Amino acid sequence: MTGAIHAAAGRVYQGWAAVESSDGLGYTIDVTGSDSSWTAVAITDDDGLVFCLYSYSPFDVPAEDAEALARMSEFVDRVNHGLVAGTFELDRDTGEVRVRSGYELGTLPPALTQDPDFLETIVRDLSAANIGLMDRYATGLAGVLLGHVPVADIVREIEATDSLTT
Repeated sequence: MTGAIHAAAGRVYQGWAAVESSDGLGYTIDVTGSDSSWTAVAITDDDGLVFCLYSYSPFDVPAEDAEALARMSEFVDRVNHGLVAGTFELDRDTGEVRVRSGYELGTLPPALTQDPDFLETIVRDLSAANIGLMDRYATGLAGVLLGHVPVADIVREIEATDSLTT
């Protein structure tokens, strides 16, 4: 039986390059951004009343490269400062970089956690914010790995082009 969050995600992701997971707990989405492509994974935990979307960077850090990990860690720290609708994460053991956006609905009134329009809004807004963040910073992720420009300059250049952060 499909829960309300999973069903809302299914409606939002109609027409997207999305495939329902075999366990029925989410979706895998192929995303094409402005300058790169990546995979996003939506987790629809109806039992725990959680929706979460992860956008996996198309550029992982070589886990054995301490200098690259340090540069990426600085990038993640600088980018995360001021973000509201998502956060970048760096797994220092694997070099994986991703954006996480999620919402725990457990404290909301049950009427909201079963409201299809409300749930679709949560899924749509968090998905758009998450994908927008990865798209905005993807070229910066690549620049960090190249190592030719100071990380602070990379972030400053990206953030000078618009006002998505405070």
